[in-house]
Amino acid sequence: MYPKHFLERFWEGEQKNQIFLGAPFNDSIKKNFSIIDDTAKKIGFERAFRVGIETEANSIPEIIFDSIANSRMLLFDLSDDNRFPKDNGNKFSRINQNVIYELGVATTIREPSDIVIIRKRIDKELNLPFDIQNLHINLFDNEISEEFIKRVINDAIKKQELYKNKRVLSAIESLDEIGLSLMKKIGRIPKGHNHFNSENMDINKKASLFRLIDLGIVKFAYSNWSGYNFEYAYHWTSFGYEVMKAMGINQMNDEEFEKSEEYKIVKKAEDNFYKIKDKFSEN
Repeated sequence: MYPKHFLERFWEGEQKNQIFLGAPFNDSIKKNFSIIDDTAKKIGFERAFRVGIETEANSIPEIIFDSIANSRMLLFDLSDDNRFPKDNGNKFSRINQNVIYELGVATTIREPSDIVIIRKRIDKELNLPFDIQNLHINLFDNEISEEFIKRVINDAIKKQELYKNKRVLSAIESLDEIGLSLMKKIGRIPKGHNHFNSENMDINKKASLFRLIDLGIVKFAYSNWSGYNFEYAYHWTSFGYEVMKAMGINQMNDEEFEKSEEYKIVKKAEDNFYKIKDKFSEN
C-alpha cells in the first residue's frame, strides 16, 4: 500500500483547517510567520502552524508527520538560509535541509495541489534538488507580503477544488448499486447515528462495503471498553460526504430523522448497545 493511500484511508477523517508552514528558524521567520498566519485567517483558515523551537526534540518528527498528513494546505519556504555559509562545492548548501526533508514527506503522501512552495528571488538562481525540480515555485522579491501570500494560497485553493471535483466524479463512476443503496439508506442519516457494522451483511454487501473503503468513502474504526470488549463500526469520511453531496444525497436534519423509518431501527440498535455496555461496565 502506498503511503498516500494509507494516510487517505486511516489517518484523521477530517483535515485540520490550517496551513502547515515548513521554514527555517532564522531571523525572518517570526515576521514571515505572522504575515502568513494573519493572511491565512483572512482567507478562511483557522491558523497557520509550524513546529516551534520550544517543541521537545523527541516529539518533533511525530508532530511534523501528523501536521503534513492532516493540514488542509502545506506551505514550504525554500529561501536561502543565511545562517549557513555559501559552499561553492555544494549548490544546495544554503537551502535548509530540514525544510527539504519535510517537503519530501509532503510530496510522498499528499497531492501536488495541496503543496505551495515559495522562495526569495536571488540574482543567480540555484538549481533545486532533482526530485523537486518539477514542482512550481512562487518567487517573491525582498520580503513576503500579504498580497503575495493571498495570491499563491488562493491559486492553490482553486487547484484543490479542481482536483477534488475530479476525484469525486471518479468515485461516483466507480460505485455499484449496493454501495449506492448504502449511501442513500445510511449515509443520509445525521452524523453520530449513521455508523454501522457488517455483521448481518451478505457477501455481496460486504464486497460493496470494501469497495467504498477502497474509494475512501467509508473508513473502519474501533475502540476498547471495559478492558476487553471492542466496539467497532464503519464511518463515513469527509470525502464520502462530498461524494454524497455531489450526488444529491442530502443528510437529514434531526427532525426529519425522527420522522423517518430509519429512526426506530437506529434507536433500537443504540439502546441495545448501551444496555450491553452498561452491563459489562458493572462487571
